Amino acid sequence: MICGVVLAALTLSLVLKKDAPAIAFLLVLTAGVILLLRVFSAAGSAAQRFSGLLLQCGLDSALYLPVCKAVGVAVVVRITAALCRDAGQSALAAKMEIAGAVLTLSVCLPLFEQVLDLITEWAV
Repeated sequence: MICGVVLAALTLSLVLKKDAPAIAFLLVLTAGVILLLRVFSAAGSAAQRFSGLLLQCGLDSALYLPVCKAVGVAVVVRITAALCRDAGQSALAAKMEIAGAVLTLSVCLPLFEQVLDLITEWAV
């Protein structure tokens, strides 16, 4: 179903791109939003199942939460950069990717601290 919506939007946008580029862009943007809404709903249920499995294993959320946040930041940055490139703003897309790398690093700092604490406990 998702592939059909994307392919239909792609075909229509290619047809409309020559005569009405603004409408073609809005069509692709709308199809992208619909796609993301479907994917996020599926990802939400998968994340709940993943959290349940990690709780059964007894892992501390401080270990896996930064990884989940980093994946979320990466997805949002990639989508935003692609939208910037589609709009012809490749310089803005590059800056967005740099900002995403900095944000990902800042989100992962608690995980790095946990790893360093673990290493120092082993060394003592």
